[in-house]
Amino acid sequence: MRHYITAGLTGLALVSLAACGKSATNTAGSASAGAPAAAGPMSVSQFPARKPGLWRQVIGMDGPPSGPGMKICVDAGSDAKISAFGRHMPGAKCSPAQMTRNLDGSIAVAETCDMGDSGKSSTTGVIKGDFNSSYTVTMDSQISGSPMAQMNGDHKMVITGQMETI
Repeated sequence: MRHYITAGLTGLALVSLAACGKSATNTAGSASAGAPAAAGPMSVSQFPARKPGLWRQVIGMDGPPSGPGMKICVDAGSDAKISAFGRHMPGAKCSPAQMTRNLDGSIAVAETCDMGDSGKSSTTGVIKGDFNSSYTVTMDSQISGSPMAQMNGDHKMVITGQMETI
């Protein structure tokens, strides 16, 4: 399972590099600057877009984010294509992601997936940040039924994103 997650994130980084030479505005799914979004349930299409530009993303699996991470060049089109929500491992049958904007502006998420022979997962998390300069995603997953015993149990993934200055 960890192999699938790592391979998927690497693939997303490669797809996103195609956006490096393009310019775009940050309008897809985000509230206008200075206007807080209303609290309550939200759909995947309402998920805030990252500001176009070069981002550094660092991932921690069952530990804090570490290492150099990966650079991702984002524009409105690529951000929509590589969103973590609504995209799943091939063959996985997942419930629609339940997302709620909290009063503090963070986004709570919950999702369950049946990954066939790879087991089942239940994930909850919180996403914080302004998506113009930084964001943090903290996800807690409970996995069961995986043929790889080390994948079963509770796991935590933390992803930090920081806008790079050029």
